[in-house]
Amino acid sequence: MTAPLSAAQLAGLAGGHGDAATVAVLRGGQLGRRRLLTVAAARACHGEPLVRQSLDLLTRAEHADPAAVAAVLAHPPVTGWARAALDGAAGPVYLAALAAAAATRAGLTFTLTLPRPADGVLPLPTVGAATGLPLDSPVRLCGEAGTLRIDAGRGGAHDDGVRIEAGGGRLLDAGVGGIGWLPVRRTTPFPAVEVLIDDQDPWRDCYHRPSAPRLDDVSADRLDRLTVEAGRWLRAHLPAHADALAGLLRTLVPLRPPPSGNPVSATSRDALGAIALSVPVDARTLALLLVHESQHTKLGALLDLVPLHRVGGQARYRAPWRLDPRPVGALLQGAYAHLGVAEVWRCRRHEGIAAAFEYAYWREQTIRAVRQLADAAELTEAGRSFVADMASTLRGWRDPVDGAVEAAVRDVADAGAVRWGLANLVPDPDDVERLARAWRQGVPPDAGRSVSTVVPAAARPALTVGGGPEGAVRHRLLGAGGPPGSSPSDQAYAAGNREDALAGYRRRVAADCGDVDAWVGLALSAHHTGQPAAAGVLTNRAELVRALSHTLPDADPLALAAWLAQPTPPVARGQ
Repeated sequence: MTAPLSAAQLAGLAGGHGDAATVAVLRGGQLGRRRLLTVAAARACHGEPLVRQSLDLLTRAEHADPAAVAAVLAHPPVTGWARAALDGAAGPVYLAALAAAAATRAGLTFTLTLPRPADGVLPLPTVGAATGLPLDSPVRLCGEAGTLRIDAGRGGAHDDGVRIEAGGGRLLDAGVGGIGWLPVRRTTPFPAVEVLIDDQDPWRDCYHRPSAPRLDDVSADRLDRLTVEAGRWLRAHLPAHADALAGLLRTLVPLRPPPSGNPVSATSRDALGAIALSVPVDARTLALLLVHESQHTKLGALLDLVPLHRVGGQARYRAPWRLDPRPVGALLQGAYAHLGVAEVWRCRRHEGIAAAFEYAYWREQTIRAVRQLADAAELTEAGRSFVADMASTLRGWRDPVDGAVEAAVRDVADAGAVRWGLANLVPDPDDVERLARAWRQGVPPDAGRSVSTVVPAAARPALTVGGGPEGAVRHRLLGAGGPPGSSPSDQAYAAGNREDALAGYRRRVAADCGDVDAWVGLALSAHHTGQPAAAGVLTNRAELVRALSHTLPDADPLALAAWLAQPTPPVARGQ
């Protein structure tokens, strides 16, 4: 069997991009997958007459105009509907609507009768939605010469429905029976590339945040304008990412904004080709969201063709942008997405200190994620090559960044490692007791034998840098002063008074072994006060030092860390 992609094409994707031919393979793979899923879902509906009629209509449309069928089956929510139908959780009405949209695009003459809609709304994928349909009668779809009439199916004159142009969703005739029409809105982020703004499809809601209802005209116009501006910026600064979006992006799904007001975005393996997002405040933020989610789209489409890792696996890896343990697949997805994020900020690093920080931060965190992936036993041979090429791209980004920025980035990244270890790693109690005995006896520890277990944890959102010493450092770097409520030791650390900060953190740990901010500060301060070995243990094995501190309450945690570092370097965790 011929491989779907050559080694050179896989390497190009792993580098973060992928040429036009590679994107075409990914796009074709998704279309083929949706075709197969659609047929399988239809068979799962147990031969209902509407299913047979819909499949016959799709077959006629395929013979008349294959591109028309492809345009409809490429609609991202088709995957989610098909999966639900295979599970017995969806019926054939959506299939009939797909067939009607494709057949109308193909210029066929046909009639389909659908059951009455429960809510008076009939969505037609890629076209729009009929509203105000009566709840006491079926719906009739009549196609002719590239137009589609939707009426109440009561027989007689067709004067109570609407007539639309299926290709563009334009309303041609409005009836007198109260039936309305809401066309799908469209935007053009790149020349000759049309993207749907999908705020109506019933199967669009498959993300971690709820989708927004249909946008008002002002919001829709704003999203259209921002998308065009973002596309223009990407074409000028990141043409390879622009090409990938032009080849794979089919729909934008508006999400309800979170209470914080910060922009959010998402993709789903059940709707590849769609990017869901809240409408951001500016075009460059939208460009960043689009690149981030385009990376997920490319990798998801690739994984449907080439396995890069074994399915499943224990959630045991540290994704530097999350606090919960992740399986290898999720870590790979996150690392590949943030490879794109780092590249966006690489283009913007000259905009000021904040942009330079974002670039250096995401470069460092992606490097740490890829370093873990390189050692992951779950990767296939193709996966190992893919990760190696990701690492090669990151090594090539040697752009100089201000020393203060680099120092702040290291603090934030190391602080994340400490927090993750304290939240997710539990040392073996026998190891802790053995090490405590060695400490009391004054003998070397042999810390390399100690193994910590990753404990299962609920999904937790991305780490923030708003508090603790790393938050104070970042606030000071960006000229925002100290964060509200920062402690004196955090303020001292951010101001460069590292000895004073270290003394404060030691007192805090002695008073409360559960003070996570203090453990973070202890690790960071040790690094800056000439104690790199102890700092390494505190960064990579904070959970072990904390456990020993519980067992040896009179021992100085910094001295414990230095003692653990002496015979052999500790086993690196979470980096």
